[in-house]
Amino acid sequence: MPTSLMRYIFFSVIVGILSWACINPIADFNQIDATSYLTIEADISDDAALNKIRITSSANRIISQNPLAVNKAEVYIMDQAGVKTIFKEGTAMGTYLPPAGFVGKVGSTYKLFVKTLTGKLYESLEEKMIAAPEIENIVTQFEVRDQYDKVDPRRSGFSVYVDFKDSPQEGDFYMWNWKHFEKISICETCDGGAKWNFKSNVCVSPALATEEIMNYKCDGNCWEISTNNDLNVFSDVLTNGQRIVGRQVARVPFDGYSPYYLRLEQRSITRNAFNFYQSLIAQVQSSGSLFDVPAETRFSMNIKPMSDSKEKVLGIFNVFSVRKKIYFIERLKSVPKEEFALIRYLNGEIYTCPPGTVNCQDRVPCVESAYRTKITPEGWIL
Repeated sequence: MPTSLMRYIFFSVIVGILSWACINPIADFNQIDATSYLTIEADISDDAALNKIRITSSANRIISQNPLAVNKAEVYIMDQAGVKTIFKEGTAMGTYLPPAGFVGKVGSTYKLFVKTLTGKLYESLEEKMIAAPEIENIVTQFEVRDQYDKVDPRRSGFSVYVDFKDSPQEGDFYMWNWKHFEKISICETCDGGAKWNFKSNVCVSPALATEEIMNYKCDGNCWEISTNNDLNVFSDVLTNGQRIVGRQVARVPFDGYSPYYLRLEQRSITRNAFNFYQSLIAQVQSSGSLFDVPAETRFSMNIKPMSDSKEKVLGIFNVFSVRKKIYFIERLKSVPKEEFALIRYLNGEIYTCPPGTVNCQDRVPCVESAYRTKITPEGWIL
């Protein structure tokens, strides 16, 4: 066979394969170099609302970068007296919850046990819950970061500082988290000319998209929830037993002029948890984002595989005590006249029932989630 003909056949085959692949994408191709890690994020606290265990597996497929929920696992913790508390999978797949009313006890020691549906076993080290000190005082200060433009949300904000008394014992470690609730009146927005379907509770798009935006009011009270997206930890190695004054624990945005609801948590965490979060902070400073932190940095410091000693597990068994304080930041005070809030304005129209219509709906439900609630926040006075 002539060489030119062989080349023609070869290239024809290659082009045919590539054309088939474009028309028929490979849906379940396992990457040879990809590694799937099990992640266990376990929180055991003396606050009943914070107790949960989330188990996921990182995807090793090209079509998905999202973690996969690990379902139907056997999950429980055991204290130093041998008391066993079983965590059962809730409505959110891969998230396991304790019996109603369960709370951890300060001074108690806990150990985590996990058995997956495939029979793999995981155990944690024993971790002791240390009492968290009360938040004595909260101070806020409006601060401007001149390196950012006035239209940049990072420019203006309110820094939050706390005072508290460290315990006399050595080796205390702290972590701060916060949560903000904001009451909303619009629960759904349909863009591109879409309209809300009140039976299926979804936006239904027209055959031809338009520039129309339609907003739908909530059918009752509803609050949006936002939380901190950074990590803030502290060790008392240089301040043991002293009163800590002016520790910055949060920075909230200047996106409005109404009082800002802030629920601050001061947690007393273990040494292993501190080292885990501190390593993440170091990586974020070098990579720029918590989402860019490589998996190798998130290897667990206190959860071990029992079935395969070579397996690497991600996450942390976080046993902590917590003290909370609700604080309202008065955002009209101490703000220079030349600074202005970056307010988000509503685009589009608000849907209302046409006059004279019967049995018309124009309000949508406030769907409970990690980012929204219809339950009045604790201490809400606005």
